[in-house]
Amino acid sequence: MTTTATHPYELSIEDVGPARKRVSITVPVDAISAKMQESMGTIMSQTTLPGFRKGKVPTHIIEKRFGESIRSEARNEIISDAWKSALEEYELKPLGEPEPVGDVAEVVIEDGKPLSFALEVEVMPDFDLPAFDDIKLTRPVIEITDEHVREEIDRQAIRHGNLKDVEGDVSEGDFLIGPAVVHLNGNEEEFFKTEQTRISMPSIEAGGETLGLFIDDLGKTLAGAKVGDEIKISTKGPDEHELEEVRGSDVVVTFNVVQTVRIIPLSDDELMGTFGLDSFDTVKEQIRHALEQRRDNDQAAVLRQQATTEISDRVKMDLPEKTSAMQADRDLQRLRTELQSSGRMTMEEVESEVAKVRSGSLEESQKRLKTFFILSKLAEHFHISVNEMEVNARIAEIAMQNGTRPEEMRNKLAQQGQLQQIHAVVREEKAADQLVAACTVTDMPVDEWQAKQDGGKSPAKKKTAQKKTAKKSASKKKTAKKKTTKKKIAKKD
Repeated sequence: MTTTATHPYELSIEDVGPARKRVSITVPVDAISAKMQESMGTIMSQTTLPGFRKGKVPTHIIEKRFGESIRSEARNEIISDAWKSALEEYELKPLGEPEPVGDVAEVVIEDGKPLSFALEVEVMPDFDLPAFDDIKLTRPVIEITDEHVREEIDRQAIRHGNLKDVEGDVSEGDFLIGPAVVHLNGNEEEFFKTEQTRISMPSIEAGGETLGLFIDDLGKTLAGAKVGDEIKISTKGPDEHELEEVRGSDVVVTFNVVQTVRIIPLSDDELMGTFGLDSFDTVKEQIRHALEQRRDNDQAAVLRQQATTEISDRVKMDLPEKTSAMQADRDLQRLRTELQSSGRMTMEEVESEVAKVRSGSLEESQKRLKTFFILSKLAEHFHISVNEMEVNARIAEIAMQNGTRPEEMRNKLAQQGQLQQIHAVVREEKAADQLVAACTVTDMPVDEWQAKQDGGKSPAKKKTAQKKTAKKSASKKKTAKKKTTKKKIAKKD
């Protein structure tokens, strides 16, 4: 297919794989000459050589001295401008940077000859949104009780608890602190090094997270650990890891235990002082309000999940053959933002969940990628926009759930490069909420709803989702704030 437009380039486009396009571009001689003259004129106006006034250096001297660099710069500018023209003409939505077909060094400007080259890029899949006004959703309904409030108070007492050094062996919920070094595939050269990382001790039969990697047998590996021990932790790099070097590699983490600590929960009076309140009734009132807000957010998330799952089942699309590192990182950043917003997890617990997803299957990653494409198209369909006030409101919400001031949380998110992701998550949630609004929603008691999720098992012994989560957090004693800094594999030192 060949098209014409107001730009000077000859363009054609073809499919070369699922959601992958190849754009062939020919730049006519006249366009090349115009660009060369423009570049030459710029150089001439800025160049001063002995014996010549500025701007008066003869063309043949400029050509002799700067010709090669002028051609190289003109070529790069032409390629960039032609690609922008192709994006506009074919309304492409690229998922990454274009890749040259062949050796880009061979694309050179020659006098009197047109310039021809081709670029390939993965793009947003082309698909149609199905009808969704017949989708039926179920919302779990729960009333926040005094028991829920007490359990959340106990969780906050652990979360804000004090640290105490542990003598001897550590137990579940304790933390091991010390330096760590990462080696890949038996190489002597260090891939990553940190002077201080923190590992939460899971139960002996459970897995856990360290340096952004989920280790299935971490509990057994750390069993009996104490200060002075050097521990070798071996795993396989997840295929979907953001860093290409880590994917599929044999990873060995050498961790030296220099300190072991345990969380001592705060008393009710101490917790009241931490919150800066003069009445414990006010503490309970604020906790209840936070739980009700969390419940409302959870209900909205459940409805979004149901709606997007249903519409995903109705949509057929060709996914890009490879999920780029940028897309994998975006996927994990989105999950991290959602978990932080939920308020049920500390940063340590969030990173543990992210590590599990990082170790997930390609099929799961493709499902999430498909959902991303659908939500992006829904956002366009519903003309969704996000303003700065909405982003700030989400940051304030995350700050409240994590017990910090909004400005502190904004700075932290900025350092982690997550501010843009906050904007994207808010946009996608607004799109999903519009989808939910077009569906039929029926309320259902949470016990009955949970039993339905479990395949119809009796809900007699079931607790609420909020209650269950709070108990889990309290029992593991993993919810305290730390002054030590947790690091994950992010780049080479």
